[in-house]
Amino acid sequence: LGKTIQTIGWLLSRPADAPALVVAPLTLLSNWAHEFAKFAPSLRVYVHHGDLRHLAVGFRKAAASADVVVTSYNLLVKDYSSVSEVAWSALVLDEAQAIKNPGTQVAKAVRALTPPNRIALTGTPIENTVGDIWSIEEFLNPGFLGDRKHFEENFVKPIAADERSASAKRLKNALEPFVLRRLKTDREIAAELGPKREIKEYCALAPEQRKEYELALEDFRMRESRRGEVFALITRLKLICDGAGKLERLVELLEAIFAVGESALVFTQYAKIGAWLQKELAMRFGRRFPFLHGGLSAAAREEQIRQFNSRACVAGTAFVLSLKAGGFGLNLTKATHVIHFDRWWNPAVENQATDRAHRIGQSRTVFVHQFITAGTL
Repeated sequence: LGKTIQTIGWLLSRPADAPALVVAPLTLLSNWAHEFAKFAPSLRVYVHHGDLRHLAVGFRKAAASADVVVTSYNLLVKDYSSVSEVAWSALVLDEAQAIKNPGTQVAKAVRALTPPNRIALTGTPIENTVGDIWSIEEFLNPGFLGDRKHFEENFVKPIAADERSASAKRLKNALEPFVLRRLKTDREIAAELGPKREIKEYCALAPEQRKEYELALEDFRMRESRRGEVFALITRLKLICDGAGKLERLVELLEAIFAVGESALVFTQYAKIGAWLQKELAMRFGRRFPFLHGGLSAAAREEQIRQFNSRACVAGTAFVLSLKAGGFGLNLTKATHVIHFDRWWNPAVENQATDRAHRIGQSRTVFVHQFITAGTL
């Protein structure tokens, strides 16, 4: 059924004499509130967010009159003095990769809370690095994997050297009793999902883009740049590539998608490129397209999602999303095409974004278009 609904089912089924705390990225607070209202209307939910949120005594009263309190990682840290005064019956972390770095304030804050029941929800538990596991498991079962130095020596280094090592098998066996995991390749799930097809869309640089691209490279060479500046160069080259050539291909592709009454998600890692695409597509197609980015308020974000999912919305439409704000936690199965306008360095992040459309509830084929600028890095 999915991580969110399964967690709500668990919260409904347990006897509790104290509220549960759900911590999620800011962008998902409304989603949690709506899912509780839909699947567990009997639970009293307090969303701790905004300038008018309760603090100190007011927070304790609000928590005492609720079955579940939902808040963001940022506010958990900011309002920790209020949050820590409540004896929580359970603590749920959504998108728990937010605590993968154990030295951050948020990781320290969640570890300092000591509820008897703890759940970490993440779609990428081991897709990135083995090192991420320690921080999440230290929250769930403190001390189970030893201290950080012990884990580094006994698991991280051996597994980095050989993914099939005895250390890897030992870690898998240790974690297995605590991990409830599903894969899209599982037979039961695969039967419910439509297939996914990946298509590389090669775009050409327009003459002005090519000139700007070569100038950026020449400027880098002339300055005898330091190694760290390579990342700044890559960002500059990516933004140059996010120009006229890709836009023309995007318009062509969307015209074909709209012609058959289908819809698309268009992901970019840059908010300014998303705003530019929203403006350009409105001019080309003569109608407004939603754009979801981190600068939106929770209400505005929810309205964008509602409009896209609405039956009243034009069947053939596009939803522009910034990768950071819209790459996880959303159910957008109305879309049958996912377009990665620019590429992120970590494939797991792109896959999470694609899964906004290719998830339970999607019975049609999802086409994933990866835009690549020919003749460039």
